[in-house]
Amino acid sequence: MNRILFAGGGTAGHIEPALATANAWRKKYPGDQIYFLGTKDGLEQKLIPANELILIPKVVAPRSLTIPALISPIKLTNTVSKALKIVKNFDVVVGFGGYVSAPAYLAAAILRKPIIIHEANAKPGLANRIGAKFASEIGVGYELANLQLPNAKVVGNPLKDQIISASKQIDWAKARSAAKKRVAAPNDLPMILILGGSQGARSINNVISQVNLSNYFVLHSVGASNELPTATTNYRPVTYINEMADALLAADLIISRSGAIACSEIAALGRYALFIPLPIGNGEQALNAQALINAGRAELIMQPQFTSDWLASHLPNLMKSALGSPETPLGTPLNAPADLVTMIESVLI
Repeated sequence: MNRILFAGGGTAGHIEPALATANAWRKKYPGDQIYFLGTKDGLEQKLIPANELILIPKVVAPRSLTIPALISPIKLTNTVSKALKIVKNFDVVVGFGGYVSAPAYLAAAILRKPIIIHEANAKPGLANRIGAKFASEIGVGYELANLQLPNAKVVGNPLKDQIISASKQIDWAKARSAAKKRVAAPNDLPMILILGGSQGARSINNVISQVNLSNYFVLHSVGASNELPTATTNYRPVTYINEMADALLAADLIISRSGAIACSEIAALGRYALFIPLPIGNGEQALNAQALINAGRAELIMQPQFTSDWLASHLPNLMKSALGSPETPLGTPLNAPADLVTMIESVLI
C-alpha cells in the first residue's frame, strides 16, 4: 500500500488539479492512502474532506522588502520543520504549486522522497520553480511553461470529471441548449457568465454592479468572501458554482479572470471569453489566455482599463463576437490526470 501526499492548497487553481489527479489514482489503486496538505485559510477547507486534510502554517513569498518579508524566512523554516514530520510518513509528494507546496518540496528533498510536480500556468510560480530542482517528473499545462521548466512534459491541466464528460459532446448546439435549461436561463436572452476565480474578484464585481445588464441573463460567481448582491429575474449572483460544466456550456459570453484552470475549462467547453488578468503575480494570467486569444475565441483587457464605462460601451460588440463564435469549443488536452498517474507510478512501482 502506497501513501501519497498531494500538496496544492489555497485556491481552486491548485486544489482542483490535485483532486482530479487523486481521483484518477484512487480509481486505479483504491487500496492506497491519499492525503492533502493545506492551510487553515485555504479553499481546501471546503473542497477536501477534513479526514484527508493535513494542515501546516501558511507561508507567503514576499514581493517587496518589508517587515513581513524579513520574517518570512523564519516562518518558512518553521513550516518546513513541520512538513518534515508529515512528509516522512509518505512515499511520494505530488505538488501543484501554491502556499503549501514549497515547504513540502523542501521537506521531501531533505528526506530524499520522490517529488512529482504539475505546473498549471503558462509561467511557473516560485514554489514549482523551487520544487523543479528536486523533482523526478514534471508535467505542465502549457508549452510556454517549458521555457522555465525545460525537462517538463506538456500534459495539459487536470480538469474535473464533469468538465471532461461534458467535453465529449457530439451535438454541441443541443448540449448548450440543454445546459441553458439546467441553469434556468431564459431562451430569449443571451447569457453572460461572470467568474472572478474561486475567491471572487471584488474589482470585477464592482464594475459589474455599475453596468445595466437588463438585456442579458447573468450568472455571477461573486466569491465566498464577498457580499452577495441582490438577485433579480435576469441576474443571479452566487458565492460559488459547483456545476461549472453546465454554466460554461450555457454561457454565450464568459467574463473571467484568466487563471490556468479557468482558461483550460473555457477552452474545453466555452464559446467566447473576455479575460481580465489578475493584476498581481508574475504575469502568468495574461499568458494563460493567449491560446484562446490567438484562436479568436477571447479578448483581454487589463484591470485598470476594465471600467463600467468601458464594459457598457464594449459589451454589445463582445456579445456579437460571442454569438458569432462556433458552438464547438477550442479544445484542450484532457488526459492530464492519467499522464500524472503514470508519472507517479514511475517512482512507486
